[in-house]
Amino acid sequence: MKKIFLILTGLIIIAIAAVYVLIPSKINIDEEISIDSSDVIAARFLNDKSNWKRWWPGTTINDNLYRFKSLEIDLGKMTNSTVYFNLKKGDINLKNSISVFAGEEGTVTVKWNASEDSSKGFYSKLTNYFEKAAIRAQMAEVLLSLKRFLQDERNTYGYKIYINLIKDTVLLTHAEIRNSIPEVHEIYQIVNNLKQEADKGGVKQVAFPMLNVTKINEYQYQVTVALPINKTVHTQPKTTINEMPKGANLLVLDVKGGQNTINNALSQLKIYMKDHRLVSPAMSYQSLVTDRSVEKDTSKWVTKIYYPIF
Repeated sequence: MKKIFLILTGLIIIAIAAVYVLIPSKINIDEEISIDSSDVIAARFLNDKSNWKRWWPGTTINDNLYRFKSLEIDLGKMTNSTVYFNLKKGDINLKNSISVFAGEEGTVTVKWNASEDSSKGFYSKLTNYFEKAAIRAQMAEVLLSLKRFLQDERNTYGYKIYINLIKDTVLLTHAEIRNSIPEVHEIYQIVNNLKQEADKGGVKQVAFPMLNVTKINEYQYQVTVALPINKTVHTQPKTTINEMPKGANLLVLDVKGGQNTINNALSQLKIYMKDHRLVSPAMSYQSLVTDRSVEKDTSKWVTKIYYPIF
């Protein structure tokens, strides 16, 4: 019996020693995730308290206090690339930081560190050891929620933005300087003239008419209307043939609504390009899917906005 007691005592001593030697005295957790987004966008939604509620997977108490399962987050100082906050889980309190790092082209890495300020006793070390895995798992869930949010452009820009390749390369084009933005009937008068010219030249229209209106100074606008056709044709004095490189990349955004909605979509597309450091070799254009001369209800207009990019 005494031998068994000594063995058990020895095992207990070994276990206690193992806890002190093998288990860290402080909790320190590092979790990270790679996101198909830009560092600008990631920072925008991490380093602005008012944006946390848009992607946070749990409960929002106020602009500073958030809860997810057994975690409670109390936001603190924010810089351009890092947000600092306190994390609480039961009796455990941790200092935290989430930082944003630009990764490979089109990606960003978000790193989350949680750590304790001071060492703990034997019982707390054991508790922390078992709680650490639960905290890490919930941190990973929060980061995954952020990833899903940021990778959907409808959340960050209000529209789904995607890339297509240029297929229709030959454009029968009319361009002019005007003192005002053209009315719908004026645009379609130009479209109809281009269609008649295409018919006379024996070529076919292969896609919807294209439109670009650019303000060039305080009083004037450059108006460009183009008709995609299947091959080149001899042009009239007021028209030209423009050719786009086949297979080049196009940013595409689908819009349903009138001119104000279209203008907003164009603005968001320009922000997207800036955030992702994209350069355009040519002007953007609207593909007039809906015949606006027939459909008078602007809320039903369907327009595709295209932006050539490198």
